[in-house]
Amino acid sequence: MNDKVAKEVAEAEFDRFVKSMDLDVDPSDMSEEDKEAFQQQKDRLVGAIQSGALTINDDGEPVFTPQRTKDADTLTFHEPTGASLMAMDRKKKSEDIGKLYAAMADMTRSHASTFSKMRMADLKVCMAITTLFLG
Repeated sequence: MNDKVAKEVAEAEFDRFVKSMDLDVDPSDMSEEDKEAFQQQKDRLVGAIQSGALTINDDGEPVFTPQRTKDADTLTFHEPTGASLMAMDRKKKSEDIGKLYAAMADMTRSHASTFSKMRMADLKVCMAITTLFLG
């Protein structure tokens, strides 16, 4: 694997994202299960930064360029607002993936179908970003 960004630099960028977006990632507040889930999301995003697929812009927002999905646009994940959560309310209680796609669409100012057409490797990065935002 030819990384474009050194792991230390990628981890520093991840930390800048967390700080810029004021995300609560203090492990002392997490259960063991939550710590494992957080580490999985962090590793996924650090890996995407290392590969060059994910960057953090000057505002601290993640900017993701899908690597496996053909003809996919670059997506900027803007800081969520109350509207991001309200987008999830439009789905039925049992539609967990639909709720997630609705929140992602609101944050990226795109359409939920963007994510339904995405290959899983790319989708996992988008879901990791969203999970950290909404966690």
